[in-house]
Amino acid sequence: MPQTYLDQNALIALGYEARGPNFRKLLDARLESGSLAVVVSSWHLIETANTRDLKKAIELADFIDSLRPAWLLERRDIQRLDVKEDFYKFLKVDCPTTPRVTTRSAAFATLNKQQDDRKFDTPSRDFVKQWIEHPEQLKVLQSTYEKNAETLGRLRDLKKQGKMTEALRERVDELLVAGSLPRATPSGIKLGREIKQEYIQHAKIETIPSLAIESVISEHEWGSQGGTDRNTLIDKFHLISALPCVDEIVSDDKFFHKMLPIAQQTGHVRASLIANADFLARF
Repeated sequence: MPQTYLDQNALIALGYEARGPNFRKLLDARLESGSLAVVVSSWHLIETANTRDLKKAIELADFIDSLRPAWLLERRDIQRLDVKEDFYKFLKVDCPTTPRVTTRSAAFATLNKQQDDRKFDTPSRDFVKQWIEHPEQLKVLQSTYEKNAETLGRLRDLKKQGKMTEALRERVDELLVAGSLPRATPSGIKLGREIKQEYIQHAKIETIPSLAIESVISEHEWGSQGGTDRNTLIDKFHLISALPCVDEIVSDDKFFHKMLPIAQQTGHVRASLIANADFLARF
């Protein structure tokens, strides 16, 4: 069954069409038959909560849940899993592969660095309402794109000044890997600094799917004048997470279409890119 990841605008467009009873019947029939399997992520709810219009946000959150979607883990959680599994291969330690597309409760438990639990099996409207009423709860996630924007600005300056050396590129890669390493083996044995450092020197970014995709996109961004605004950076997070993990992405976003051929150079891209109109024409 192909997994279809909708970007935020595609999700909103689908919701608008689904207000019509005839379209909704067609949509429900596709969902029921399994010919459509929607995938979303925590970023969809974060973007949904980025408003003061609680009524519209709740409507969209309820629509998301009506699609009975699977949930894609957040970008950093995917990168940690990719590095962890590559690291365990280096150690020759058996490690089962963890699904990157999972349930809502598992996705939010992972986001909170906890074990899956019933307390995370909460309707999307509850997350959205909580975040709109208490925006300070999103500070940790907001700092993710703020730090990304700040780092991108510094790297662009270095590129312009001709100071982006091969040694600096390697250092950027090492930091990406080091920041994703596990603290212990699957059996709970704490990992020492020496073995971690040995792995960091051994690791190749190009063999780690989500890091390879982020690396080539970032490399392109260092030399471009693309936006560092909130929406552009969140679009990047969507893309890095979804490209290796789903079958297709529905989006009209120019950034997505521009970056797809660049990301495909890594050999880790699984998803094709579908325009909104082409997706809606299936119904």
